[in-house]
Amino acid sequence: MMDRLDKITIAAIAVLATAAVGMLSNHEISKRRHDNNPGSESEGDKNSYALQIEMDKKIYQEVASYQKQGLHAEAMAKLEEVIKKYPERPRSHVYMAQLHLKQGKLADTIRDYRRAVEMEPDYVDERTPLFIGNEIKGLVEEAREKL
Repeated sequence: MMDRLDKITIAAIAVLATAAVGMLSNHEISKRRHDNNPGSESEGDKNSYALQIEMDKKIYQEVASYQKQGLHAEAMAKLEEVIKKYPERPRSHVYMAQLHLKQGKLADTIRDYRRAVEMEPDYVDERTPLFIGNEIKGLVEEAREKL
């Protein structure tokens, strides 16, 4: 018979494995997209990334400020406002993941990173300025150690 801890551990491992497979799949799709167009990062792509990054800085300025100050509840409240106003922004899920990680909510963190990558596959493409793969990799390694 399995006790409750065994069931939780198995569920957490399943969630991690599913998230990792999803992220790798999205990475492969993105990689193929770029491989099919060698040198495809044109000046327009660079400008698009720059605009997206600049817009995100403006939108999430208060969230980032609260987060740096360690005011996680305030950051979460502001992030909820941003999500209501800009539901299509994948960066919201990155911030949500970071805040959940600070709170020790590992499953929520993984779920949020997965949503972010589903919305923006370039988050796991190291050839783009949006790349956050090292954050995700660190999380998976940390989670594996805990489990």
